[in-house]
Amino acid sequence: MSTPWVAIQRNPISGTGKRASLLMDLIFQLKQNGIRPRLFSNRDRMQKHLSARSAEDQPVCVVAAGGDGTVQDVVNRYPDHKIAILPLGTENLLARYFGIEKSGQFVADMIARGCTREIDLCELNQRKFVLMASIGFDAAVVETLTHNRTGNISHLSYLKPIWKTLCAYPFEPLQITTAESEQEITAYHAIVVNIPAYGLNLNFAPHANDHDGLLDLILLRKKGIWSMLKYVLRIIRGTHLDIRSVQRLQAKQIRIHSAQPVPIQTDGDASGSTPVEIKVIPTAARFIVPCSSLPNDQ
Repeated sequence: MSTPWVAIQRNPISGTGKRASLLMDLIFQLKQNGIRPRLFSNRDRMQKHLSARSAEDQPVCVVAAGGDGTVQDVVNRYPDHKIAILPLGTENLLARYFGIEKSGQFVADMIARGCTREIDLCELNQRKFVLMASIGFDAAVVETLTHNRTGNISHLSYLKPIWKTLCAYPFEPLQITTAESEQEITAYHAIVVNIPAYGLNLNFAPHANDHDGLLDLILLRKKGIWSMLKYVLRIIRGTHLDIRSVQRLQAKQIRIHSAQPVPIQTDGDASGSTPVEIKVIPTAARFIVPCSSLPNDQ
């Protein structure tokens, strides 16, 4: 019987410096658990390596060693594999949601135990994402940051893009329909939530369920910078859903268009612009997680 092994996809940016010691600890601890690690920094080379192996010689799981962008890439490349996360990014929202510690030993022990959680995925233009998408102001910030990125991103990296976007964002109206209703709704910002986790501890859809086969859609229907700032304050307080100009819907499929292109971001990465169609793919991803984070109904 062959030795069980895991494939580790390392983000070449977030897997360097101090974070590299976490990778080395993961590799050491996997060996201590009788699991052979194979580390890759070239994503295409790793994909080619796995596709060349027989069905009987596939890894126990694929480890996404990086931030949420690395997780999104692994989800798209390896839809039939279990996925584990070694959080090395700035936010690590999905790892935090699952209760995964930034520790090589913790992740190695988690993989050895093998508790698996199935969650819904989202799809936009045939590309899958995990957490959420937004169409509007914050997506414009992400787009600006992406165009000017030169290395690791910190929270301070967002200050200049936020200021630049505040000065120039046009607040183009969005026209939204869902699979459940053909009635068109106008809003100036749309947030599509699969998992209730967002940067800076903001929670747009606290009741979102990661395996109910539905997306939560939050629509901000007032225009302008001052309205946006008021929305942010209410979101921080957790009272935004009480405002009449904030609308919450649930849908399996969402279509959004606008007269002029409006930026889109998914899981913190710039993802093009409107028009867009987003749909849910029920329980399409399997993550290895701490056993304590398994929901009662799985």
